[in-house]
Amino acid sequence: MPIAAAVVLNVLGVSAFAQSESPPRLIAAPQDFKPAFTLEDSDRVATALNDLHGRPVIVHFFATWCEPCRVELPALQRLAERAGTLRVLTISVAEPEARVRTFLDKMPLHFPVLLDRDRSVARFWNVSALPTTYILDARLQPRLFVESDYPWDEVDVPALETSLSNGGEQHAVPSP
Repeated sequence: MPIAAAVVLNVLGVSAFAQSESPPRLIAAPQDFKPAFTLEDSDRVATALNDLHGRPVIVHFFATWCEPCRVELPALQRLAERAGTLRVLTISVAEPEARVRTFLDKMPLHFPVLLDRDRSVARFWNVSALPTTYILDARLQPRLFVESDYPWDEVDVPALETSLSNGGEQHAVPSP
């Protein structure tokens, strides 16, 4: 990881990456309100979270310089390919557009990669480490989250979608 990037994000209040001794687990998300957002991608196409109301959504915060993030994104891509109603939105935190574009040229992804240029969305969502992922139910209420990389290939997608479509009351997601 470039030293300058780590210093900048530490000043902004974001850890370089989540570090944990124990295996990552999806846990119940804090029930505080997470504000809706509209962000642009590197082509300046805007995506609004509210446009996905009625579908469960994974909101994944990352940075291109974060090694666990880079490893995790292909697994999120495979999860998105297995999904029915579930949608994946990824948010690059505080990075220049050119860096994100270069990254996507090398690692094409088939879900929106949005730019949180000033870290405003990450701040409102209380993101303090990268990667951080929130799983929202069909009403766009946060139900689960993980502040670390996660083995997305192990998720039972149909069970997760059913759970989140029913208001997220049951969380049939394996934690390795």
